[in-house]
Amino acid sequence: MSEGRGFRFTIRVKLLLASLSLLMVPWLGYHYIQALEGYLRQSQEQKLLDRVALIASLMHGQPELFPKRLQVPPGPATGIDSHLYVRPLNSPIQLDGYADDWRAYNDRRQMLGNADHGDDLSAIYRLGVLNDYLYVIFEIRDDHIVYRQPDSLSLGKSDHLRIGIQDRSGAFKRYRIATLAPGWVNAYLMPDDVKRTLPLRPELRIKGDWEEVAEGYNIEIRIPVDMIGGRLAFAVADVDDSHTRNVALVVGNGDTERLEGLGSIVIPSTQMETLLQRLQKPLSRIWVIDPDYRVIGMAGRLTQEADAEDNDIPEVDSPTQDRNIVRAFYRLILGQPGEGFDDRLSSASRFDDPAVITALTGRARVTWRRTGIDKTRILTAANPVYVDNKVVGAVALEETSNSILILQNRAIEALVNMSVLAFFLTIGVLLLFATRLSFRVRRLRDEIDASIGHDGRVQGQIEFSKAGDELGDLGRSFHGMHERLAQYNRYLETMASKLAHELRTPITIVRSSLDNLEKERFDEDTRTYLNRAHDGVERLSGILGRMSEATHLEQTIQQEEKRVFHPYPVVSACIEGYRLAHPERTFELFGDAVAENAGIVGSAELLAQLLDKLVGNALDFAKPETAITVKLERLNDKLVLSVANEGPTLPQEMRENLFDSMVSIREGKSEQPHLGLGLYIVRLISDYHHAQVEVDNLSGRKGVLFKVIFPLP
Repeated sequence: MSEGRGFRFTIRVKLLLASLSLLMVPWLGYHYIQALEGYLRQSQEQKLLDRVALIASLMHGQPELFPKRLQVPPGPATGIDSHLYVRPLNSPIQLDGYADDWRAYNDRRQMLGNADHGDDLSAIYRLGVLNDYLYVIFEIRDDHIVYRQPDSLSLGKSDHLRIGIQDRSGAFKRYRIATLAPGWVNAYLMPDDVKRTLPLRPELRIKGDWEEVAEGYNIEIRIPVDMIGGRLAFAVADVDDSHTRNVALVVGNGDTERLEGLGSIVIPSTQMETLLQRLQKPLSRIWVIDPDYRVIGMAGRLTQEADAEDNDIPEVDSPTQDRNIVRAFYRLILGQPGEGFDDRLSSASRFDDPAVITALTGRARVTWRRTGIDKTRILTAANPVYVDNKVVGAVALEETSNSILILQNRAIEALVNMSVLAFFLTIGVLLLFATRLSFRVRRLRDEIDASIGHDGRVQGQIEFSKAGDELGDLGRSFHGMHERLAQYNRYLETMASKLAHELRTPITIVRSSLDNLEKERFDEDTRTYLNRAHDGVERLSGILGRMSEATHLEQTIQQEEKRVFHPYPVVSACIEGYRLAHPERTFELFGDAVAENAGIVGSAELLAQLLDKLVGNALDFAKPETAITVKLERLNDKLVLSVANEGPTLPQEMRENLFDSMVSIREGKSEQPHLGLGLYIVRLISDYHHAQVEVDNLSGRKGVLFKVIFPLP
């Protein structure tokens, strides 16, 4: 790429491009952190195993935590989860038949029965315990609701709810809830003899509300905990034909009509709740399972509470706005922990995870299971619980992989933040260094450019650098080179005067000797040699004269006083003299009125001498019978004196050095010696007038054009 055109790869740009290699640091760090995921998983697994082993050790030898009433076979193999683990409620429940109070417990929704019969009948229930009461709500979808007839004493001839309970004494009780119309309802205790229908005794302790909804009806009931022993089952009976009033479908979580058909139920004891709450940590869940995989204790959750999430949201204000923007950017590019994932085991009453199955055989184990979110998995660690060296249950501890992802994201954020900070600090330092380096290089370049004039003369000075680096060494090298060139240049400039001084005495001796020999009589051959020697001495005298002329001119220029004069009369008078001295040549002078009246600052005598040298050079090179053209014209604030002649063109390589001392491009020999001092004198006089001298070949024809451009005052 050429100098000054397009984009330049300066030192600063190159250092900036080189600094981009620092981007490898966060990239490698990111992949390293990704590789740490396996290590973090192992660390989390071991940590969870240690915690669950500690929890299990606290339960060892405490048989009261595993009630004997649960040591009975589970319900019949109907494919229905007939075990119920009742979780506590965190807020009061109003018995109004609507599910508004249950929205916070949507994760506890379970289907009643093992099949959905479409619009004919389906039921979903939720339950919980609060203040020694078991609360249950049934959301029943029924395409045709049949209420109890006012004059009927039978509770089986309409849509109704069946409840089967084994009380704490072990007795089996059956209850039914039917109603004449929506509103407040009570349960009725059914006789032991299934065939008997009368008399029916209301159970006032079991209360509830029956309300119609868009797709069916809801039944919300409350049962005292002290009425419930170790077994419980619910069922919904559907009557579609209001004439025959036969039961068409029954869906439930057990057979409510016999003791053996009831499912088991566990309402956590105060001792179990206190122990689990003390051991539970945020965003983790503890399970206690009996040998039949039935949940007998549970505490904690794997997701944050809604109110906790709201409390964690920072207020948007100006000090944290930038931080929020950065955090939002990281949330956009990094995988974020899953929130609100669907954990189907959160309301389960049975827990038969492979880790639990292994733990019930006496060995601890960890397993991972997927959720509905790709980035989130659930880790389960289970450990057996012993009583009298016998496995009586297992403890399972669960956490999500969100902690790993959070650690990864925080590590990546810290790595990126530090890398970006280091990157910009490094770029800043490199740019400062490059700017300083570029400044030093440019200063050295300017000193070098200023030390050599456009005419090649050594001038100015290169400062001696005291820096200890390579650029300082380069500056000192240029300083020494400049000193040597200046000395050599001064030697060349004074060489003419030194030669003239040294040669003048020998030439005088030779001339006087030849003059003395002229007086003697010699033959013709000897006389010829004497004449040749005399001619050589004259040529040497001419050379010395020209060398002395240049030396004297330099001294004269230093002492010559400047004044304002009009150059046109001087040039015109010189042209008239050239015409008289060289009648065989044609001289043409061109000048406009503006140029005739223009004045410059300098010396008229030196201007005439400058024109003599330019015209003399033109006479030497001009073709015979061609005119030498002299022109004086004004261009803006400049006065231009030009001399042109037809003849040989100027070699391209000589343009820069043509005005140096003792430089000549003449070929062959001539009668007059030429040392290349004529144009050197032109340059000296031009410098005296602060003028600029230029030379170029004529366009369109063969020849050379010299221009001297004078500034106007």
